[in-house]
Amino acid sequence: MLSQTFSNTLRQWHLLVLLFLLTLLPALPSALAFFGTLTSEGEGSLAPLQMLPGFNYTVFADFMHDHGRAIWPLIRTGWWTVVLSLLISIWAKGGVLYSLTNSFSAVTFWQAGTHYFGRNLRLLGLTSLFVLLWLLVLILVGILVGLLLELVPGNSFSERGYVAIGAMGLLLFGFALIRILCTSQYASVLMYQQDETAALRAYGRSWRFVGQHARATFGRYLLLILIGTVLLAIYLLFESLFQAHNWLLIGLLFVLQQAFVFSRVVLNVWSLHIALINSNSLPHPVMRSVPPSRPDHPPIQPADESDTADNSLFPS
Repeated sequence: MLSQTFSNTLRQWHLLVLLFLLTLLPALPSALAFFGTLTSEGEGSLAPLQMLPGFNYTVFADFMHDHGRAIWPLIRTGWWTVVLSLLISIWAKGGVLYSLTNSFSAVTFWQAGTHYFGRNLRLLGLTSLFVLLWLLVLILVGILVGLLLELVPGNSFSERGYVAIGAMGLLLFGFALIRILCTSQYASVLMYQQDETAALRAYGRSWRFVGQHARATFGRYLLLILIGTVLLAIYLLFESLFQAHNWLLIGLLFVLQQAFVFSRVVLNVWSLHIALINSNSLPHPVMRSVPPSRPDHPPIQPADESDTADNSLFPS
């Protein structure tokens, strides 16, 4: 299944290119503004060139001391760019899901993204709340464990033991975080397939669905995360080998960075593709009232009714 969905994802090259451009364009104005300001404010400073091979805090601190008034506003703009990129990715999810089950067109992509944006945004807020609550629980448990260990008479716990407890807590947080994000993805698929608008209800049903089919859902989601981690490690390895002392090497590093960004786009679409097929092929938990598998009247219609994709993998 993984190889088949991967090849089908690569065939959606129009969609992949569009998503890559949607990822690149929000950051491009900020990057160009930062580069222009850095060039004009540098005034012949060698600090930017000295930090190309690797980050040097002393050089950075001296440079920010002299030119911080012009740089800090751009850094704050960068944070807003991150928020904008996140909102665009949430908006695009509806268009991706529709394009994977129908023929791709820019018009229907825009319509589907706009139609499902509100419910996906609510789902993002709900997911963020669950992540925050789980983090607070782990922090409180960690504080409680630390206090109990301090109260134990003759406590001989070493620093290595405290580090081990901290590492265990981080492992539990990471595992639960992946579980929460996996459930959120299946909830977004369910909200699309069954035209569900209640994020909490969709999340609860998806939580049971993922638990019932852990190997096919959570296992494959975890595998894709491992693939992304390996790609990130390869990118960081190549980046460390680049001693960007000239414009040619800087250009090659930029191409490498964009290749990594494109690989992330492919992984995201691939993951949604797998979630769609699992949601269609695997039985859902029995509910008292089960809505139809697809809305009777889809809110988005293809631009050309005669041009429809092969939906054999997505039976209605």
